[in-house]
Amino acid sequence: MSSFLSRFLQALFPPKCLVCGRPAPEGLCPACRKQLPPEPLCRTLTLPDGNNLPVRCPLPYEGPYREALHRLKFQGRRALAQPLGTLMARAVSSGAAYDGVTYVPLSEKSRRARGYDQSRLLADRVGALLQLPVLELLSKVRETDVQHQLPGSQRMENVRGAYQAKNAAGLRLLLIDDIVTTGATLLTCAQTLYGAGAAAVDGLCAADTAGPERT
Repeated sequence: MSSFLSRFLQALFPPKCLVCGRPAPEGLCPACRKQLPPEPLCRTLTLPDGNNLPVRCPLPYEGPYREALHRLKFQGRRALAQPLGTLMARAVSSGAAYDGVTYVPLSEKSRRARGYDQSRLLADRVGALLQLPVLELLSKVRETDVQHQLPGSQRMENVRGAYQAKNAAGLRLLLIDDIVTTGATLLTCAQTLYGAGAAAVDGLCAADTAGPERT
């Protein structure tokens, strides 16, 4: 898309606050931004080999943010990936350096049923804002049970072996997903990327179910 067309479309359909709907080029209007935690929500997950997977999220998975993600995932509101992705890009550590953005994909069956992959939409927005390529490195090779319907103790086993990765030799990657709960899916995908040669993997999600206590 040309820069002129992009500016024209933004003027015609200005970005809106994902909470109140007022014009908000950065995802939230000033009033709603004041309700956010002052810093991104951060936690560190541990891979089976001992490597750490730092994960950053701009939003707690609660209230209007939970509703916005629900609309993005299940109600076809794919335009919400724009403000959510904007907030995610702002949550990336200023000192971090990456070779590209990748994402946790849906299975082909789920993507066809939904009509789009919400994590890919978020990755596209993050990549555009950070000026990083979006790399389709991961694929989901078997169906799994719905993670949020399982107790935490079963989630890692549910996704074990569910993803494959293309060659990621030497790449420093930002791994995108929509929501982090136990981190089982992110851990599995990060481990798969390391197995494909990645040099470093950091996680970035829109929301953390654990809330501000993870900061």
